Amino acid sequence: MLSLSPLTDASRNRTFPAGWHEAHLSMTKEVVPLIDTFGVKMSTHGHAEKDVFGLRLALEEALVNAIKHGHRYDPSKRVAVRYCFQADCVLVEVEDQGPGFDPVAVPDPTDPENRERASGRGLFLMRAYASWVRHNRRGNCVRLCKYSSRLRSPDRAGSGIG
Repeated sequence: MLSLSPLTDASRNRTFPAGWHEAHLSMTKEVVPLIDTFGVKMSTHGHAEKDVFGLRLALEEALVNAIKHGHRYDPSKRVAVRYCFQADCVLVEVEDQGPGFDPVAVPDPTDPENRERASGRGLFLMRAYASWVRHNRRGNCVRLCKYSSRLRSPDRAGSGIG
């Protein structure tokens, strides 16, 4: 069951600013309802449709990767999704309970020898559609940021971000 709630993470001794929320899911059938919620909230906050599309795609890849690779489809494990909607950006953190991985070791799907592979494009798509992507050292948590293309700040102007 998908649950949405304000973020309280005392168990991990982490402090999050006001405005952060958390959701948990454990099965792929819960992914679409969550990304649909993100799309509605992004639209409500004034984000352009191309930004909504980009974050939905990046988030879907992150969530499916966590369930498939991190949890190996084990429904007893839960993926934590922490997020914050702002007028200028959306921040999302997806953390699974798996052993993690080294994102640098993932083969480039645009290399000729990898183009025909049936999988291996998730990180590529996240990097292409999010403004930035970060992983923790363990490799079981990905952080995504999508800046609003409607609000061009001086520090991003001409940077290709957005």
